[in-house]
Amino acid sequence: MVTATEVVLTLPFEHTTARPEYNWIRESFTVAMAELLDSPGLIAVPLDECHLAYEKLGLSRTALLTRATEIKLGEAVGADLLVRGTYTVTGEGKDSTLTVRAQMISLREGKLVGSEHVLSAPVADLQVIQGKLAWELLYQRNPALPFSRDRLIARATRIAPTAYEIYIKALVTEDPADRARLLIRAIEEATRNAQLTFPQAYFELGLLHYRDGRYGEAATWFERVRATDPRGLEAGFYLGVCQLLTNQTDAAIKTHTALLTPMPLFETYVNAGVAYMQKGDFAEAARLTKLAADTVPLDDEALFNYGYALWRDGRPAEAVTPLETLTRRTATDGRAWYVLSKVYAKLGRTAEATAALDAAKRHAPDFARWETAGKPPWLPFVKTRFNREAFHRYARGEEQSRQQAFLGTSVLQRTAELMRDAQAAFLENRSDTALEKLAQVIQLAPDHSEAHLLLGRVHERRGDLPAAVQALKAAVFWNPKLTAAHVLLGRILLTQGDRTRAAVHIRQALDLNPDDPDAQAAQRLLLAPPR
Repeated sequence: MVTATEVVLTLPFEHTTARPEYNWIRESFTVAMAELLDSPGLIAVPLDECHLAYEKLGLSRTALLTRATEIKLGEAVGADLLVRGTYTVTGEGKDSTLTVRAQMISLREGKLVGSEHVLSAPVADLQVIQGKLAWELLYQRNPALPFSRDRLIARATRIAPTAYEIYIKALVTEDPADRARLLIRAIEEATRNAQLTFPQAYFELGLLHYRDGRYGEAATWFERVRATDPRGLEAGFYLGVCQLLTNQTDAAIKTHTALLTPMPLFETYVNAGVAYMQKGDFAEAARLTKLAADTVPLDDEALFNYGYALWRDGRPAEAVTPLETLTRRTATDGRAWYVLSKVYAKLGRTAEATAALDAAKRHAPDFARWETAGKPPWLPFVKTRFNREAFHRYARGEEQSRQQAFLGTSVLQRTAELMRDAQAAFLENRSDTALEKLAQVIQLAPDHSEAHLLLGRVHERRGDLPAAVQALKAAVFWNPKLTAAHVLLGRILLTQGDRTRAAVHIRQALDLNPDDPDAQAAQRLLLAPPR
């Protein structure tokens, strides 16, 4: 039984044939596995964090990696498991064949986990290969998976193949204009194939506009990414900045308020403070910016915003300390000197106010404009970027804490609660919720036969008969005396035309309980002439 939460990094696969037109496939494995391997007990490292590790080690994204470098990359992101692989492409055009070899390595134990995986299919079926590979990697780690291989492949192929190829090519394209054109094409192609949403492409397109300073256009794309989508929290951060910089104050407050809990980085608090300053609520702004400044005391911009908010809120005595700290730390900070001069003046410290004003004249290029504006100048800093490494570290820590808290509860108590929730969801025809609860039960207790039985019922209702058969086989494996599982398995096998195996399970059900009406009904179906 696997209960520990582990982190897995999938490195870009090495292309071992001289076919540059297929180089784009390299990073597609990191993109795909970051989603497909993310499951109970396992946290997958996204492509963005993988790129950060490359930058941290001074590696180019196209570098060929030695085993030692691969291990360093894994250590850089705190991975427990590493997935590495190679691929070759043979043939031409529609006859091109992709062959993939991959293996999972335990960094803690320094050895291969399971055996090497080899898969081959037409290049057009890249996503199918990735779904199959993800299944094999997950299954070798935990055979009690609460979902079928077909279900995982369906997840892998949600994006139309042509849209997926164009999207991956956009990610590996350096030129911003070319990347934008490819992303638009990917979105158009997905729409043509009846794909209702493509949040990954929306995020990347929004980011391109954002980096180019086109905040209005960026916002239109970031708004299409939900918080629960991949990169959803990051999209929310950038959307909030766009709203600040385009003076959409109420929207900025709403966006940042929603981010404070799931993305409590100091940059989020700084920007939330700026949003409240735009509204004129300097008391709330001071509270938020103090939290940011206390979290990262050496960040000059957070400290300045705190002092500025206190000054604008009419609290000059409190504003002195952060502003004096800043001017001692950075004697050329014209903004800090200017606000400090006003604070000293308000407190009647005339000589110090004059000296601070002289320093502001020397170090602030906009001093004259500030003095002649007739109102307090607008001086707060907006954080247009956040520490991505800190964000990934926090997000992973939260997920690990969530999973460990889940696993730390009394197993019997927790499984009982989850089974009650799953049964209620099943009765109310909320299949997705039932599947989610059952996945948690089976993660806690792979031998929970009733959970496997209910999982089989859910899959049968959804029409996924292969998954239902797999779940019911697990149910009777863990509890050979579970009559209901034998009956349902027999009925489904009959539906699939497998009368021989159906007869075995129906007979077992009757042996266990000759008076069971469902078993008797299944027996009548079995004895009826085939249609």
